[in-house]
Amino acid sequence: MRVCALFLLAAGAANAQPWSVGLKAGVPLTELLTAASPGYQATTQRFTVGPTVELGLPYRFAFEADLLYKRMEFGFSEPASGGSGSAITTVTAGRWEFPLLLKYRLGRAPLRPFWALGVSFNHVTGEPPKNLIELRHRDTKGFVVGFGLEARFGLFRLTPEVRVTRWADRNFGVRDAPLRSKLTQAEFLVGWTF
Repeated sequence: MRVCALFLLAAGAANAQPWSVGLKAGVPLTELLTAASPGYQATTQRFTVGPTVELGLPYRFAFEADLLYKRMEFGFSEPASGGSGSAITTVTAGRWEFPLLLKYRLGRAPLRPFWALGVSFNHVTGEPPKNLIELRHRDTKGFVVGFGLEARFGLFRLTPEVRVTRWADRNFGVRDAPLRSKLTQAEFLVGWTF
């Protein structure tokens, strides 16, 4: 009898935990890299994009996992062959971020605010030139906090949000390096899920 009751409770809880999948897109609100020397330049491309998956949990909680892609470019001057002048080497790198978030929705209205807390992991892709010593860590992790609004349109959900990630370490450079990653990153994202 107890096994049947546990099975019915588990089935009810599983029924209240719908999966949703979709897409997140947005823009970084802060630069990913800082060029602190005249010989360096850095550009953050103004897009973030990737898939998202969410699992609804009891008591207005949810678990969300994203796989977000960002692109950055940086350049540095090096002496030109032959000893006259300098040549600028430009490098394009991608960064994949994998945030894992616990979300809490406030209220039950069609338009409801939410907050999110979690961790994120990143991985830098691309092959920088061998003489670029600023790439220190291809992978690092960080802490994420976010807030936003969720609007429901039938099975479809639209979720604009702001997230701030504090990375534990830099992918590029150290604190006083001429090219270095920013440890705090803010971004605006919009999710479309169903």
